[in-house]
Amino acid sequence: MKSTGEKRYLPNSKPCFVCGEENPAGLKTRFYVEDGVVKAPLKASPHHCGYRDTVHGGVIAALMDEAMGWAAARATGLMYVTAELSVRYLKPARQGLHLVVCAEVVRTSKRLAEAKAVLVDQEGVVYARSVGRFIPLSAEASLEVDDNLIYRGDEERVFERLRKEYAAQAGKEVY
Repeated sequence: MKSTGEKRYLPNSKPCFVCGEENPAGLKTRFYVEDGVVKAPLKASPHHCGYRDTVHGGVIAALMDEAMGWAAARATGLMYVTAELSVRYLKPARQGLHLVVCAEVVRTSKRLAEAKAVLVDQEGVVYARSVGRFIPLSAEASLEVDDNLIYRGDEERVFERLRKEYAAQAGKEVY
């Protein structure tokens, strides 16, 4: 399948380690969707390295974890928390390389979502693979998370359907 190259950004937050704009220690990355896959560049700084110029495995795991969580959220319209995460590191991720995480949902059920992710370079070389299992939050908790996300106007509204359904049940107007 040929890529369309069209990116649709996801909202982000202020405090999050991975996407938080105001977290001085964070990655400050932006998640986007391209051809149905959740993606994010790895923008590591020296303080994200475990040793000289090598990105710490925990930083990679955090990025892959959040990408898979967003993939699950997009698939179901609910926010998720991680139940289980497994990462297989294949090559050292050097700071300064142009790496991107790509995440997709494998399956969902009412009680669990399963997803997979890879960290790759521009040539498609795989640096890490991960799989995760995620537990959905309630509709109320998902909307509370959504209320605290940053929208600039062009981001995908992942929880819009949920918000409309919830408002209709309560007999309220949306937005």
